[in-house]
Amino acid sequence: MTVATVDHEHGRRPRLTGVECHDLPDSKDAVRLLRDSVPSTRTPVNLVLDSSQYELLLVEAPRVEPSELRSAVRWKIKSLIDFHIDDAVIDVFEIPGQENRPQGQSMMYVIAARARKVRELVDLFEEADCNLQVIDVADMAMRNLAALLDDDVRGVAMLHLERDHGVITITRQGNLYLSRRLETGHEGLDADGAQQLVLEVQRSLDYYDSHFAQPPVGSLRLLPGFARHEALIDSLADGLDLEVATFDPQSELDCRVPLPQSELNATLIAIGGALRREEVSL
Repeated sequence: MTVATVDHEHGRRPRLTGVECHDLPDSKDAVRLLRDSVPSTRTPVNLVLDSSQYELLLVEAPRVEPSELRSAVRWKIKSLIDFHIDDAVIDVFEIPGQENRPQGQSMMYVIAARARKVRELVDLFEEADCNLQVIDVADMAMRNLAALLDDDVRGVAMLHLERDHGVITITRQGNLYLSRRLETGHEGLDADGAQQLVLEVQRSLDYYDSHFAQPPVGSLRLLPGFARHEALIDSLADGLDLEVATFDPQSELDCRVPLPQSELNATLIAIGGALRREEVSL
């Protein structure tokens, strides 16, 4: 579990005031960490689900009234998830930039998670007396990090690699347009794996260019925190026709505490979760 504490003050960069990152043998240790790390029981807490705890699905938006949207979406995704729809808690978010698509072809994202697992996490935070406000996902945490960048005005791609898979997002002006799971993670970054990742990123950029009436993405930022990070930057820069650089948290945040380099990957996702301020939950 990684806990990041961010102070928001209008007109200033977000201030990172605390980071705790620990391997936790059981839930009692998690409760203890939360009680020690969260400043007070009144502090708003955002929970970011691990990528293994939810599915993000791109589906055609049902043509129904807003009040009927979630029930229509539940019917649409029941054959797309690997657990029973009755055990699913879902949320949806629309994709901007589809005004010119033919009627009936607008797409939207659906987040589906096991209700039982979400309930277990909520119980954990309640036991720790936390003021849980939002249950979020890593894709949206990446959007929040991208929104810190000047490049987000035009459009920016963010790439985050976990051990056995990756996630690419494309955002513009704080809106998430595209999020895709990639088959390559940082443990597969030999020469062939790096080339495969470049191809997957290029396909995502091509899809964005062809499906959204937006300017081309100006840059790609790679979240650091794994061994072959610099080599991958070079491969991406050689294979893509756009600027490629590392996402540097020290430049975008007012860091009042040191960042744990050994757990930087997970820490950045936690910070992205803490940057969210909308009170919308899964």
